[in-house]
Amino acid sequence: MKRIMKSLTVMFAMCILSVMPAQAKSPESVYLTETQQQRYVVVNGVNVRLRFEPNLSSSYLHYDNGTPRYAPKGTYLKYLGQKGDFYYVQYAGYKVYISKQYSYLSGGSSSSASAGNSGKYYVVINGVNVRLRTGPSTNYPYFTWNDGSPCYLPKGSYLNYLGQAGDFYKCSYQGHTVYISKKFSYITK
Repeated sequence: MKRIMKSLTVMFAMCILSVMPAQAKSPESVYLTETQQQRYVVVNGVNVRLRFEPNLSSSYLHYDNGTPRYAPKGTYLKYLGQKGDFYYVQYAGYKVYISKQYSYLSGGSSSSASAGNSGKYYVVINGVNVRLRTGPSTNYPYFTWNDGSPCYLPKGSYLNYLGQAGDFYKCSYQGHTVYISKKFSYITK
């Protein structure tokens, strides 16, 4: 009798579950796998506009004075998805689109972009106009572009994490080893 009651209870529960409507999941409620959490889009162009919609006629991210706000070449943007010829990414607190023509998808241990990092940790810039240094203290010069101009990384930029040295994180940026103050950054997976 106990077996029959137990079987009937299980069957009743299965019937109830099968007729319940499926609940739609919002993008925020979808749990990502570990592989998805480690995916980033890397900017592979210069002066690439980040757009609010996945098309070239869409408005783009800009400063208050109307000047376009670009993510520097080599910047890691958190991957949120893709639509057509665009990746959907997070940059400096904004959810925007970037053309696949000027970027590529990186992530997981097989990616060459995360080599030396094993695809595990990144340093995220948490300050405004943060500059990188060539060594782990303020006594070292700033990292500059080939033409000598200063290299500023905007808030929200991702760098490959290589280790720590005192008050600085050791990172990889565009094939160079650079250091960033812990005051203006944090580590994430």
